[in-house]
Amino acid sequence: MKSVFVSEHEQVDIPGWVIDFDTFRRWLHSEGFPNDGRIGYIQGSVWVDLSMERFFEHGQVKTEVCRVLANLMKETRWGRFAPDGTRYSHLKTRLSTEPDGLVISHKAFASGRVKLISGKKGKDTELVGSPEIAIEVVSPSSADKDTEWLMAAYHNAGVDEYWLFDVREGVRFDIYRHGKRGYSPSRKLDGWVRSPILGKSFRLVRTEDANGDPEYTLEVR
Repeated sequence: MKSVFVSEHEQVDIPGWVIDFDTFRRWLHSEGFPNDGRIGYIQGSVWVDLSMERFFEHGQVKTEVCRVLANLMKETRWGRFAPDGTRYSHLKTRLSTEPDGLVISHKAFASGRVKLISGKKGKDTELVGSPEIAIEVVSPSSADKDTEWLMAAYHNAGVDEYWLFDVREGVRFDIYRHGKRGYSPSRKLDGWVRSPILGKSFRLVRTEDANGDPEYTLEVR
């Protein structure tokens, strides 16, 4: 049993037989896989994050993105929005993680580009394949992962667009488009950035609520 220490008081015990992607997925679908924290397999290593989520910098942004994209999928009937907590894996490139959100078209499900897998912990617990959009909200504990490791991993997995939100200092929202050599950022105009996949433009706006705390709105046109 290997222990990954996350802080002075927290640790995750990883079975000694978890040595590669295949054994990680066997652990993932076993009763012994932890229910708490974010645990993934990225670029050949097990990645663990047990840090508590910041309410405004992460949780509220993620909630707003979920609200807008879930409603958009319902209105347009284009596809499905998969929220935080969805296990996503790409078998060929040996990636397994829990994004802050995914957008998957009905066409992708119908064609087999993506599919759901069941395990010992329940039905349809893992989504595998190449969804059209992956979304991450940067937090202090995930900055390197979100801006480097996962960006490369999602590109290698054939994800068409990578949406990155970062409100730790100011408001940053970028949509990266898949290219042969990597992702390239979509051009911005007055904060608006277009999603070629969804055929719409989006802008993240920060205001203040009645208590003077940050409030975020993801605008669509």
